[in-house]
Parts: sequence; C-alpha cells; structure tokens
Amino acid sequence: MKRAMLYFSAPIAIALALGVLAGHKSTRMSEVGSVESEVAASSSRIANRSDAARPQPQTADEWLKARLLNIPLTTHENKPVRFYDDLVKDKIVLINFMFTNCEHICLPMTANLVRVQELLGDHVGRDIFMLSITLDSEYDTPEVLKDFAELHRVTAGWFFLTGEYEDIERLRRNLGIYDPDPVIDADKEQHAGLLTFGNERTGRWAALPALMKPEQIVEAVLRITDPNKGRHSSPEDIPDSTH
Repeated sequence: MKRAMLYFSAPIAIALALGVLAGHKSTRMSEVGSVESEVAASSSRIANRSDAARPQPQTADEWLKARLLNIPLTTHENKPVRFYDDLVKDKIVLINFMFTNCEHICLPMTANLVRVQELLGDHVGRDIFMLSITLDSEYDTPEVLKDFAELHRVTAGWFFLTGEYEDIERLRRNLGIYDPDPVIDADKEQHAGLLTFGNERTGRWAALPALMKPEQIVEAVLRITDPNKGRHSSPEDIPDSTH
C-alpha cells in the first residue's frame, strides 16, 4: 500500500498540505491514501481562507515563523516557554494535539508515540524533540500533564504543554489541524489524530496519522529531517532505547 506522507521544501506547502490533511481526522490508512490527490483540488479553497486576507510576511522564513506562533506555554515540568523561540527554532520537532481526559484517540496515540520515542533512542532530547499540546488547558495543568507523562514513562526530550486556550487554538488552526466543519472542530473528542513534524532550520515539514506503525513514523521523520538517512536507512538501523 502506498505510504501516506506528504513532505515539502517550501513553507507555502505547509499550509497547503496541512490544510488538506486536517480534513482527514481518521487514522485509517484507506482514507489517508487519497490525500495527495486532493492537494491540487483544495489549493484554491485553502488560499481563500480568512487568514489569507491578512498581510503576509515578505520572506519564506518570516512566513514560516508567522505560522509557528511564539505563544507562551508551560511544560509538564512547570517551566514557562515560548513555542517558537524555545521549542521549535533551529530544531527538529514532532507536534501533536491531545488532552488527558480524551476517551478515544489520545491514549492509543500517546502509547504509539512512546514507541516512536523508543525507536528514535537518544535522538530525542538531543536533535529531535516531541511536543504534545493539550486541547483542554483548563483541566490539564502542569501537574496533571506531569502525572500523564509519568504514567506513560515519557523520558527527556518530550514535552507536554499547556497554555491559554485561545493561544493554543490559534496555533492549532495556524498549523492547519482543524476540521472544516465547525461543529466537528469544536468537539475535542473528534480532534485530528495527526502528527506534524519537520526541521525548522531547513523549512521541510510533513504530517501523517499519529496511529501509523511506529516504524513507518520513524522512517518518515528521518526522511524529512535527514534526506540521506531517510533514503538509505530503515527504522531498524535506529538504536532502540529499550535494549
């Protein structure tokens, strides 16, 4: 089966691809496989979204930074950070949205990403960072997120983050992780189970279902962050931190 991943070298493509992927909340591979064929057909709709009417930065780097908002957040270790300056700038990151009271996708998604972290080994915390941002900041305090991280035996390099609800919503929408149906989009239980990842230094980004096989996610992350390694290596070449 064709692997469902989109990756790009231009910041403009981030909005295009993530906007299309946002409509595919389900992690079933049969649904995701059609994403690439929809990109061209959806480009005019995405270009005409309300945020397109705002003045756009003149350079690609400025445009990308405008999408990766520098909102204030707090980690599960109760450390205040800025999303862009402290967590994304000059880094390779994996980003997903979740909340600890989620009864559907969040628990299996987090468990799957734990395996991704294990497969990436000591890359995580050194040259790759994982960012899980709550959609329920009222309940998910740093203390609650810390308990959640400890429950899943999360190790260094993976941050669970909370902040002001309005800030997180702006960031989520800026990354294209929303449903075009406002009723569905307003229901946290139906939130998109997508993993967005990229290399801020090179401007290469991609998105895929967070419930894909961990080995496939790792292979995709390597391809987007290190084209040579992604082409010529397999996930088995990565040290498994469990051994």
